[in-house]
Amino acid sequence: MLQHSISDIDTLKQLPTVSRRYVKLIDRYLAPYQLNSSLYYYILKLHDFGDLPQEKLVQLTGVNASNVTRAIKKLMDSDYILRKENPDDRRGYLLSLTSKGAEIYQVIPEALQKANEDFFAPLDLEEQTSFIEIINKLSE
Repeated sequence: MLQHSISDIDTLKQLPTVSRRYVKLIDRYLAPYQLNSSLYYYILKLHDFGDLPQEKLVQLTGVNASNVTRAIKKLMDSDYILRKENPDDRRGYLLSLTSKGAEIYQVIPEALQKANEDFFAPLDLEEQTSFIEIINKLSE
């Protein structure tokens, strides 16, 4: 088994800093659209899966139900999504993208691309590829 020095372990403490830096970049590029790193994902899911009950969004995102509720409220206030009656369950509701939500969906990939470009700018192409491979491997 590989032994790690204290300095290696201290370096790992920088992971939250790296993560916050990336989140800030996403937030910066999404801010003009009243979106941020904790909101855009719901628009992507509703676009990809169509109308969904809120419980399904909780399952798809792995986010705490109360956080999903807060995010949905913000997205409804921004007129990106709406809640409508579920035709299959009259007691429940479905979340759906509005026309404004469908339009903003088109902007999100570009904003994420710009955030990625800024985030990876200090690394050359080989380092970027290695970083992505390592992150994927560690997240398995």
